[in-house]
Amino acid sequence: MIRYHHILTLTTLIGGGVNVALAQETTPKGIENVENVSGCFDVTYRFIEDGAHDMFSKQHKQELANPNREWISFKEKEGEKNTFILQHVTFSREKKEPQSHFHEIWRYNSNTGSWTQEIRSNAYGSEKTKLRYECAASWNMNQWSCHSANEAGKPFRDSGATFGFDRTDYDHLNRSNSILVTPKGWVQSEHNKKVSASGTVVSYELGWITYERLEDGFCETAIKPYPREISTKQP
Repeated sequence: MIRYHHILTLTTLIGGGVNVALAQETTPKGIENVENVSGCFDVTYRFIEDGAHDMFSKQHKQELANPNREWISFKEKEGEKNTFILQHVTFSREKKEPQSHFHEIWRYNSNTGSWTQEIRSNAYGSEKTKLRYECAASWNMNQWSCHSANEAGKPFRDSGATFGFDRTDYDHLNRSNSILVTPKGWVQSEHNKKVSASGTVVSYELGWITYERLEDGFCETAIKPYPREISTKQP
């Protein structure tokens, strides 16, 4: 697993010893999990709803026979301490050139020990980027669970994607997301409410997205344009 090390500033107390509290504050709790979301992966999507709108399952005509290949870069945002940008880049089956998908911004709140995950469309720095949703929660061991990403816009799979649907029966999602990180990759589970403009829950959706870690070489063409800037500095 990847490890991120901040340079720890240690203050020697009068009479000897180390200010341990300062050292702990310098390194955000859970940073190793945010780091381990990055890398090269085979990604498989499953969304189950009502039988008619299930995505990427055996019942759906657009089933993915093979996982998508995806590279997720990592860097600290310039000028913002403890704020990290993770760019998702996909590879089409016909072409090997990487295509920017969406990006995440993770911000650590030292007062609460929580992390805010902000999901934005398009590539980082793009003028067309828009906030899709955000949610804040703390990492509990290797799991992050957030249950208040409400009034999120309709996802691409429900807003005219060639592989999905053009849904007009609902207006937005109320999202509940969990991420579980392991040495072999990570899994994101979603419990979504699809809500109409009047506030009526139209349906419930369960999503299950698995990221199986690969050696970086399998995403070689994406590494140069979207490098992963993990620090190797030791405390």
